Amino acid sequence: MHPLPSRIAMRPFGELADLDLDFADRDRPRLVTELLTQCSTGTDAAFWWTQPVGTRSAALLRLAAETCGVYSLPFSARCPACNEAFEFELQLAPLLATADDDGPIRVGLDPDRQVTLRRPTGDDLRRWRQAQPASPVEARRLMLDSLLLEGQIRPDDEARLSEAVATADPLVALAVACSCPACGADSEVPIDLDHTALARLGARQRALLREVHCLASRYGWSEAQVMALSPARRAQYLALIEAF
Repeated sequence: MHPLPSRIAMRPFGELADLDLDFADRDRPRLVTELLTQCSTGTDAAFWWTQPVGTRSAALLRLAAETCGVYSLPFSARCPACNEAFEFELQLAPLLATADDDGPIRVGLDPDRQVTLRRPTGDDLRRWRQAQPASPVEARRLMLDSLLLEGQIRPDDEARLSEAVATADPLVALAVACSCPACGADSEVPIDLDHTALARLGARQRALLREVHCLASRYGWSEAQVMALSPARRAQYLALIEAF
């Protein structure tokens, strides 16, 4: 899996403290920060807030993969031409490798004009959310202004610069080119990787809560006692309950 960053060790999601995380929290940047802080070694929330968004997304995908034991993610889409539903998979290793580059983004706009942008961070997501821009146009302007390192941005540059940021940091705004297996039409399917990873981790939390409920109800153990058992031991007890 992706070594991001290589000095940071991450444990699978599934300890007692993980049951307290609120996956219904609408503040996604905060939830991602809490998850990464809790499941990584030697880091704190301040560290993860300052990391590029692509780095955070890669770490979140790595956490979901190591927790669920998967190395690819299934997705479904519907062809805009014939309305046929189809499925596809994304391999995680190539996705995670795209987060290796965290340098500035340089975009040539005219033969003699260049703009340099930094990559957005978790702190940026927090500030942009708190700003509550009134429209997509205002939001895009706010984002580009806060990321600008060098050069000047004109209103007619915004669409091109937004596209450049998405291209340079694909985990932030991923779109997958697909061909419909029914009619052959080509389309781009937007993928929300953070949502996908959070959905898997949320499902894991719900499964753990069901295990706690079942074992506590049958044996009278506390939540902490149940969670202190290894996953394999819990599975054995659950199998015995089901058998008898």
